Amino acid sequence: MKLKEVFKFFKTYFKSEKKTFIIGFIIIFINSIIGVSYGLLMGNAIEFVTIGAYPSAVFFLLIYLLFGIIDSLFLDKIGNILINKGCINMMEKISYEVFYKVGLLPARAFEEKSSGELINRIVNDSGTITDTFKQAIRTIIALWTTIVVFIYIIINSRIIALEIMIYLLIFYIISKKFLPKIKENQKGIQKEKDKSVAEVNETIRGIREIRALGIREKMNINIKATVNIIFNKTKTQMIDERSYFALIMSLDNILEVIVFLTCIILIYFKISSLAFFISMTYYLYKFMYTVDNVMDLSSSYQKMAVSIERVDEILNNKTYKDETFGNVHNTKVIGDLKFINVKFKYSNEETFIFNNLNLTIKPNRQIAIVGKSGQGKTSIFNLILRYFEPISGSILLDSVPLKEYDEISLRKNIAIIRQDPFIFNKTILENFLVLDYKLTLKKIREACALAEIDDYIMSTPKKYKTVIGEGGINLSGGQKQRLAIARALLKESKILLFDEATSALDNENQEKIKKVIKNLSKDHTIIVVAHRLSTIIDADEIIVLDKGKVIATGTHNELIDKCSIYKKLYLTEM
Repeated sequence: MKLKEVFKFFKTYFKSEKKTFIIGFIIIFINSIIGVSYGLLMGNAIEFVTIGAYPSAVFFLLIYLLFGIIDSLFLDKIGNILINKGCINMMEKISYEVFYKVGLLPARAFEEKSSGELINRIVNDSGTITDTFKQAIRTIIALWTTIVVFIYIIINSRIIALEIMIYLLIFYIISKKFLPKIKENQKGIQKEKDKSVAEVNETIRGIREIRALGIREKMNINIKATVNIIFNKTKTQMIDERSYFALIMSLDNILEVIVFLTCIILIYFKISSLAFFISMTYYLYKFMYTVDNVMDLSSSYQKMAVSIERVDEILNNKTYKDETFGNVHNTKVIGDLKFINVKFKYSNEETFIFNNLNLTIKPNRQIAIVGKSGQGKTSIFNLILRYFEPISGSILLDSVPLKEYDEISLRKNIAIIRQDPFIFNKTILENFLVLDYKLTLKKIREACALAEIDDYIMSTPKKYKTVIGEGGINLSGGQKQRLAIARALLKESKILLFDEATSALDNENQEKIKKVIKNLSKDHTIIVVAHRLSTIIDADEIIVLDKGKVIATGTHNELIDKCSIYKKLYLTEM
């Protein structure tokens, strides 16, 4: 990433903290200018001692002490508090904006990017950016101080000024060689860290299944291999950085000896004073400290540039476009759905899943969609939810194209209950309050009663304050699904999508879910995707898909008589 683009990136976040940074910068700059006087004050104090002017020496020492107290207790403290405050606020804004933009990514992004990579960009990359920005401000201030020091050196000795300029030229040549390598290494490290976070996240979430499968040691080996790759890349990075630092430190030592030797020669020929020599012992270290800061910043900048590229990729939609919605606002739809000549395929596939699919779903009925695997049953849900867009054709909700609804209307009117619904690692009550913090316990219990889960919740010791556990681990599959149904009801969604909702349940839980679905179909449009046809034989209408098209519709008994594919699917299950 070019320096111009880095400045453009920071400009956006600098505006809101502009006043804080400017005041902090001015205070620290004044502090640094006072710091420049330390070498001069100490040099004069020592020179006055050598000639016996002790009161003058004490006077310079007292000024030195006064400046030091003002520096430490006021200027340095306040200035750094303001700079750090601005940087923390910037980090908060960057992290939140990346998190917000991740929420707008299309479904394809979550198939192509791991959760670990996205988490790294939200947390670690944002931290790297702001830490380096803070370091850059300190270095800029140190550079201003160094410029003042360099002017003082030029006035007193052009020879030493020339020696320093030669040093800077050699420093630039060395940096030009090492810094691009450090940047490339950092890209590789970040990529492997993304992979590592994703693997660790999956392993922890699935630890019970991993133990049950007896593959814990294999997973440990996989994690160890990934960590080993990170270690090797980091080791390469460390060797390059240490080689770079070692060369610069050697260059510092050479400069130090040459400058001090020059000072001795100038004093010998009475061209310079002892005060200048003493002040140079301070200023040279100050100068090299600034150079060290620049060196550290150069290395950190390469890491920051990688982080900015990764964050900017999301913030400015360089890889994926945000989800877009229309302007139609309607949170009380009838629930009439139509697919008109819909063509659709996933971006990573060549074959069309649907080729001119036509489908009509009437409201307040239970509709089941069946077919062999790979016929597009789940894809219909993906299109209704607008996780993906059809290549051509239209999907209408109450005669209005889905893409014309605003986000609130779309999400309010349509809810999905999956085979393994996502449940927050919170209490049962909090899992409902995420929908609306104003929900009363009475209303929540009414929804749970409809979903036939209230009796179970009230039988637990803590009732609605029971902690569910990560992934709903403390609930059975049927309980999680009934909780998800209650959550959908509290959303007051007109259209309820059941994606294989009963396929993993025992007969008792399956019957409970079937009963819930049947009761809900009186006031809701219920669409069920199922492999187990025994769970949908009571549906008001069954739609049979084959090769991306609707080949038959009807009740269970009608399809047994007129659709050979449906009959075969049903008999295979029996």
